[in-house]
Amino acid sequence: MRIFTFLAVMLVISACKPAEDGQVPAPSTGEPSRNYADEIAKLPRQARDAALFRAIRDAGLPCQKIIDSGPMPGAGAPAASWRAQCEDKAYHLIHIQPDGSAVVASRTTP
Repeated sequence: MRIFTFLAVMLVISACKPAEDGQVPAPSTGEPSRNYADEIAKLPRQARDAALFRAIRDAGLPCQKIIDSGPMPGAGAPAASWRAQCEDKAYHLIHIQPDGSAVVASRTTP
């Protein structure tokens, strides 16, 4: 029985092909194929608020619900900036890059 188990393990191991060196994909250096800042702008309000909520929470900031949001003028294209207000009346500025990364800035409440 041990021989059968040993042969089964050897068969499985021999079926694996070795890792190939130099086959790592190169990082993207050009323009992204999709502009996520534009995609978020096209979303319905509820879906957009959900994306902004996720960015705020991922930044480690407290927010239970977004009660108001809107675009901020003056963001350099192709990025976009959005203002969101949470239920605790705190305002957050979310700057979304075309690659989908977001930077969240918050002001302290008095």
